[in-house]
Amino acid sequence: MAYNVYSITDCKVELGHPDVGRAHIHQCGHGKITISSAGDLTSHTMTADGYVVVNKLTSTNGTITMEIPQNGQLDEFFVHWIGWQKKCDPSRIALGVLTIQDLAGGFTVTCTGVTIQKMPDRVFDRTATNRIITLLATTITEQ
Repeated sequence: MAYNVYSITDCKVELGHPDVGRAHIHQCGHGKITISSAGDLTSHTMTADGYVVVNKLTSTNGTITMEIPQNGQLDEFFVHWIGWQKKCDPSRIALGVLTIQDLAGGFTVTCTGVTIQKMPDRVFDRTATNRIITLLATTITEQ
């Protein structure tokens, strides 16, 4: 019987910025990471005479959404990064890099030009919860 095995422990995740530092996210504990491309790969244009023209588009930017434990080690890293980003030199803001190595799947996702989109929502609940951090990336590649 053929089957595939997936384990989050097979994913090595590193996020870094030369002015902020580096976080080995796979060692800090993370809930979920979602990478979403912002643009389409193709579009269709209808001409006046009824023909459909297929347009090949080049879009490399997108968003990274990370669900992380509130008040954990990774949360502290993001608090530090947000504080730095609020007062940084604009020419240094987009130097962040996120790398996800899926050892089981055999591919690597690299996101460059990474910045924090906004302050994450702060949740107050009777039990521990996660925070959702949204990052922007100028380039997302998968190999």
